[in-house]
Amino acid sequence: MAPKRSASAKAGSKPKRHRKMMTIAEKVTLLDMLKEGRSYAAAACHFGVNESIVRYIKKDEANIRKTAAITFSRSAKRVVTARNKTIVRMEGALAIWIADCRKKNIALDTNTIRTKALSLYENFAAKEPQDDDGDHAEEDEDDVLDEPQAGTSTDSQPQKQRFSASKGWFVKFQKRFGLKSVSLHGEAASADTTAAETYANETFKNIITEGGYKPEQLFNMDETGLFWKRMPSRTFLFKEEAKASGFKAFKDRVTLVMCGNAAGFLLKPGLIYKSKNPRALKNKNKNLLPVYWMHNPKAWIKKMLTSNWFHSVLSTSQ
Repeated sequence: MAPKRSASAKAGSKPKRHRKMMTIAEKVTLLDMLKEGRSYAAAACHFGVNESIVRYIKKDEANIRKTAAITFSRSAKRVVTARNKTIVRMEGALAIWIADCRKKNIALDTNTIRTKALSLYENFAAKEPQDDDGDHAEEDEDDVLDEPQAGTSTDSQPQKQRFSASKGWFVKFQKRFGLKSVSLHGEAASADTTAAETYANETFKNIITEGGYKPEQLFNMDETGLFWKRMPSRTFLFKEEAKASGFKAFKDRVTLVMCGNAAGFLLKPGLIYKSKNPRALKNKNKNLLPVYWMHNPKAWIKKMLTSNWFHSVLSTSQ
């Protein structure tokens, strides 16, 4: 029995035609051309589509114009039935609220945003009930929740649907407004940048002027931790490998303290380790090290260590 020939190998086969998707703005322009008296054939030729598509667009003119009036992106190619205006207003107010929370460094999670969305929608719906009752525009499937369930009501009329702030709605809201979830870590999340600028530009200058301090007397100190035995927590694998074997991460750390003054003089750095006399420095003179050696069971910086380091280094530097 001869093998079957593929569809692409058939004689005289034509390449598959790609469907042209018109944007909302293009469809509105097409409708305006028809309104001016242009024929269906002329409009189809102008946009390079079939005349049947032009007739379909003309049939759905009311829906297209309504969508174009409230949509936030006229370059969208998917023309759908206009969404509930109350939901559109709620999402705009919700985006402003999220931006305000970010300025105040208030962390937001999914449940918080969904709860706020539901609260805003109820407020808008209470003030403008005509948008829900008089506007029969369809909504996204994830925007609403049927209440009660079908078949549980004795009334023959269809039950009114309400907004439920579901997970599906939140996913679409993220795409519409470009939201993304990021991790908050380090000191930047709690830093008050406005207060810091005010202190550096006004308060600190006033302190220097009133005290008559010189640049040699103005010091800036900061510390940082280093997990010097830590291995990367991620790696690359070939597709043939199932998974990488794990390992126990070492948590040995040191703390490095750096300090300098406004005149450009750098003090001897301080190094804090958990052991006073580690095996690697046995019978070694720690005073010859390029750092000031300190120790703490957890290798953390403390007030007493900082004071001893500063005065000891400063006295030897003079």
